[in-house]
Amino acid sequence: MRVTKAARLGRPALLAAGLALAAGCGGNRGQVDYDLLFTKVEPIDYARILCRGIDMQDQHTCMTSVLQHHRDMRYDEPSPSEVNGGPFVIVLDDDLYRGTYVSNPFVSAFTVSNGANICRGRFNAFGGDTRAEFAVRCDDGSTGLANIILDVDGRNGIGKMDFADGRRGEIVFGHRAVGGNFL
Repeated sequence: MRVTKAARLGRPALLAAGLALAAGCGGNRGQVDYDLLFTKVEPIDYARILCRGIDMQDQHTCMTSVLQHHRDMRYDEPSPSEVNGGPFVIVLDDDLYRGTYVSNPFVSAFTVSNGANICRGRFNAFGGDTRAEFAVRCDDGSTGLANIILDVDGRNGIGKMDFADGRRGEIVFGHRAVGGNFL
């Protein structure tokens, strides 16, 4: 079998592309399994979610500020009030809902607002909740479920929000993940 020059030259490029995808350089990350308790969340994942609705010309600045905040908070020890709560942000239809959460192992809650609408999520294992999902109700009548997953540090993380009407949002929470203009 005779191999053409074009085929010989194409093999290294194909191999390099395959290695790049295998190493995680592809733009399409795998889905997060929200049934897990924790996973490794990279700082860029926080930036992608938080900066999603920002105008293209400002996205680089936004993402850089999120990454810098994460780096700056890397060695900070949480204060006693920060151990069981912190900032909580939902990006819904490119609209930011900002607020806070409080948590212990069996009962957790968050409250967020976009300035016109307030949404509250609650999870209570003692009250009979069998899945680690937050039942969410908003002042505008919207209802849904929120599911979060902790980063390996146990204090920050990401999540998803699914409303009964089909809208979906993404969540970022924790002192290291949320800072600056997102508070």
